[in-house]
Amino acid sequence: MQAFLSEQASQQLANSIVDIAEKIALQKVEQSRKRYLIQKEVMEEYNVTHKVITEWEMMGLRKVKIGKTIRYDRQDIENVIEKMKK
Repeated sequence: MQAFLSEQASQQLANSIVDIAEKIALQKVEQSRKRYLIQKEVMEEYNVTHKVITEWEMMGLRKVKIGKTIRYDRQDIENVIEKMKK
C-alpha cells in the first residue's frame, strides 16, 4: 500500500482533526449551557419549526425581551415539552 502522506503530515492532519472536533464539542457544550435562546437557536436545537414555537407560545411558552431581541428561556421550553407529554 502506498502512503500519500508522510508520517509527520499524517500526524499533523490527525492533530488538526482532533482540534476541530474539540472546538465543535466545546461549542455544543456552551450552547447547551446557554439559558436564553433566540428563535433560530430554538428551532435548531429542538429541531422544530416556527409554527411549533408559536404553538408552544399558545401553551404558555413566554417570550423574554432582552434588549431588542426576543428570546426564550430554556427552562420554559423544557416545561412546555413536559406539559405536552402528559
